[in-house]
Amino acid sequence: MAQGRGTAPTGWEARIMAQLEQRELRVATVAKVIQSYSRLAGKVGEFASHSRDAEARSREMQGEHERLLENYERNGFVGGGGGGNGGRGMSLAQQRIADLEREIEALKEERTLLYRTQGTNAQRLLDLSDKSRDTDERLRQQELEIMDAHEALRRTNSKVDDLRALLKEKDGTVQILQDEMSALQLEIVQIEDRCRRLQTENDDLVKRWMQKMNDEAEKVNEVTEELELIKRKSAALSPRMGPAVFEDDQFFAAPAALTGVSAVHGASLAPRSAVGKIDARMEEVHSIAISGSGDVLAVGGQSTTVKVFDAETGEGVFSLTGCLKAVNHVEISTDNTMLLAASSDHTARIWKLDTGRHWKSLTGHIGSVMVAKFNHDASRVFTYSQDRTIKVWDTQRGLCIKTLFTVSSCHDFTLLDSSGSRLVTAHVDNAVRVWDTVTGKRLREATLHKEQVMSVWASRAGTRVLTNSYDGTLKLVDADTLEVVTVMSAPGYRPSRNWARASLSPDERYAMAGSIDGRLFVWDISSGDLVRTLDIHKSAVCDALWHPTGLRVYSAEKSRYILILH
Repeated sequence: MAQGRGTAPTGWEARIMAQLEQRELRVATVAKVIQSYSRLAGKVGEFASHSRDAEARSREMQGEHERLLENYERNGFVGGGGGGNGGRGMSLAQQRIADLEREIEALKEERTLLYRTQGTNAQRLLDLSDKSRDTDERLRQQELEIMDAHEALRRTNSKVDDLRALLKEKDGTVQILQDEMSALQLEIVQIEDRCRRLQTENDDLVKRWMQKMNDEAEKVNEVTEELELIKRKSAALSPRMGPAVFEDDQFFAAPAALTGVSAVHGASLAPRSAVGKIDARMEEVHSIAISGSGDVLAVGGQSTTVKVFDAETGEGVFSLTGCLKAVNHVEISTDNTMLLAASSDHTARIWKLDTGRHWKSLTGHIGSVMVAKFNHDASRVFTYSQDRTIKVWDTQRGLCIKTLFTVSSCHDFTLLDSSGSRLVTAHVDNAVRVWDTVTGKRLREATLHKEQVMSVWASRAGTRVLTNSYDGTLKLVDADTLEVVTVMSAPGYRPSRNWARASLSPDERYAMAGSIDGRLFVWDISSGDLVRTLDIHKSAVCDALWHPTGLRVYSAEKSRYILILH
């Protein structure tokens, strides 16, 4: 049927044709068998006729034999030996009888052979009859299958016709959709043009708004400078009684031993007790930073301002404005000239510490910026955002020059060298990863903890990294291999999930971290032994740092206070 339409037979048509050809071969074979059987039956008939003739001849010979015997007996008895002729006649009769008996035996054997051949042929005929019936049954089944196949072919052809009609209808629909898509593309082009115009207008508005905010910040800074000048004049007129810090709502004077300490690195001391308290005047404290010279302390938290205090006296120096939401991390450049803050408003900002004025806004993240850090010479800024990217910024131009996509969300990162070409990230999937910030490639990673890694802190040489995890352990790790060198833990130590940074002492002898219950823990990193536990805070400890001299510690609790420990 398919070839009648001028097309190549399909798979099922070819299969049916092959079955028909096999059927024809089987029919021809059966026909040959039947012909052979007919010929065999004819021969059997001929053999049967010969057998009957042989039996008749045998009976005739038997009769003749009996007559000859009768004659022999008669002649023998009558003639008394019968003379010579009688003897020869008797001898010939006996020879004739022997020949007839041999012929009779041969005919009997031939008859037996014919009966045996007839039985064999009868059995073959029965077998061929059975095979013929089986073949007829298979042919009948195949004829039924062919009929079913023809019916399926008819239904398939009907479906093909329906599908062709549907395809034609779909072609019409596709043409309509293409026309509509062309119209929509034209509309999209128009919308994109309008969006570009709106973006240009928005950029202009943002610039004007930023300029206005900068102007307001400058005015606020001028007022702050005037207030600071007034405070200094007032302090010069008042009796000298030592620098003041806050304890709850009361002032108390910091011990003279705290003032006038130069930032000279020496042997660090494990803190023993609190000697002062600074009120950050904000709902929550998230991060603190101390300058390399040790004279400036910066505090960031739930407030939109960054508070800057005199690290020696605890007096407020600046309130840096510009952030629109909470400040998550603060950092001071090693040359003590700039302060960097990461904010939940998707931006990192830089202020000049000599004037307290806003200098740069680093925008480009689409999520809250959680960590921001300078490299050693402050030529680069590194930021991490909840959009799971780390961006590298040119500090002078305020432009992003590299973006790294982290595998999972991070809590913290630290730089391994002065240029910032390598950094280590602390992840919520319990892993620590090392990155090449030049190529953007991940160099190595390791799962060091059983729960989230909350913070990482690099040694001065960048050869070791201190990790702090929510599983209640701190680990000192080789930065090149990520192999654990020392494990530190303590009964009851459990860091806060959101804000929990551990740090190393300036001489890298001690490690320090605060717990969610307000206790501060200090370990010896060479042995991993717990050196001291201080139960001094009223809420979770979010950050704790040594003074560059190693003689003091600044410990920040979540609820607004920073303790000075000695």
